[in-house]
Amino acid sequence: MIGKNVWTLFGNNEFRCGKVIEEDTCEGWKYVRVKWIDDEGFEVDRQRVIRLRGYDKYSDWYRMDKLHIFDKEALINKISKL
Repeated sequence: MIGKNVWTLFGNNEFRCGKVIEEDTCEGWKYVRVKWIDDEGFEVDRQRVIRLRGYDKYSDWYRMDKLHIFDKEALINKISKL
């Protein structure tokens, strides 16, 4: 999985995409860490929650079944047809 491009949604409509940089398995589930690209919306919310609650409720590990793998070139080709 390392090196794969992935995407997910944060909140109702914040599109996040990045590249898998680390992976692990825990209790039969595959988890990955992702280097997210241009992720200001998430990071602003994360800092706000830390400030309000006094701790970071988010993990840097994501269960792989919550992410979507994509091929960057195929996605660009499809979007360019719009």
